[in-house]
Amino acid sequence: MVRRRHRTWMFSMCMASLGWAIWWTSLLLVRVAPASAPDFRVTAWSAGAFAGFGFLAALWSFRAKLAWILFMLVPMFANGSLLAMPWVVKSLRLVDVEHAGATARNTTTTTDSGR
Repeated sequence: MVRRRHRTWMFSMCMASLGWAIWWTSLLLVRVAPASAPDFRVTAWSAGAFAGFGFLAALWSFRAKLAWILFMLVPMFANGSLLAMPWVVKSLRLVDVEHAGATARNTTTTTDSGR
């Protein structure tokens, strides 16, 4: 029984690793080569599919002992944070757009007042 739970834990962590690899590769491509970067929705759905399977596997292998619960919190956090990643990226994009708009307004104001 313990072996099956450990294999399920390993499967859950592999799913989290694959999902995070998709996100980091996508974010790296956005920074380095924006023309070849995948769409945000493609990244979110493909990484979310891995995270969903990984999170369900982590729930499936839960056991009532405290040590095992603490052990299972690692893949649950890894897959849960991966599921939350689309909202994090959207909020960062909004902050980045607002920051760019504020910088453009400040640049316009300083150049207009310098005449």
